[in-house]
Amino acid sequence: MKKFFIISISIFLLLSSFTFGYFVKKHIDHKKISNWNAERKYLQDKINHLTEINYKLSKSVNHMKTEFDEKWLELTEDIYLEKDSITKSKYSISGWFKVFNSIENPIYDVDGVPVNYELIKYDVGCNVNALCLLHIKQYDKNDKILTDEINNYGVCPDYSGFVNGEIYYNALCKYEKDGK
Repeated sequence: MKKFFIISISIFLLLSSFTFGYFVKKHIDHKKISNWNAERKYLQDKINHLTEINYKLSKSVNHMKTEFDEKWLELTEDIYLEKDSITKSKYSISGWFKVFNSIENPIYDVDGVPVNYELIKYDVGCNVNALCLLHIKQYDKNDKILTDEINNYGVCPDYSGFVNGEIYYNALCKYEKDGK
């Protein structure tokens, strides 16, 4: 009977030590994961901060490029209308817009190459609130063209269907109305 009691206690102690070791290991692993998550969040915050600084610098450079150019009308810090490109027809008015990549106007990469700005030609029907994308060109930071696409679909939704559609619509309709 004594042997059985000693063997039972030994087995109990052995199982207890395994259980204790399992929970200690689980706690240590949980702490490692928590530390990794904290480090990942810190690094992601640094990346986001550097991205924001890059956008601000890009915006400053872009603004300096165009602020002295009389052929561009500044609509926002990142969106410009080329005055010489504006053409009126019987029922609509069209023009080329230059849209710089920024936090407010994120433009995605083309085949892994970051887009610096887009040239987009829109046609507006001021009486019917229609905005048609006619042509889009995308350029990298060295002014090398990445995309050149003509829209042949002929779909002209309400301007609210476009990112910044109201800006494009109002700029062209104001120009049609005022001539400026």
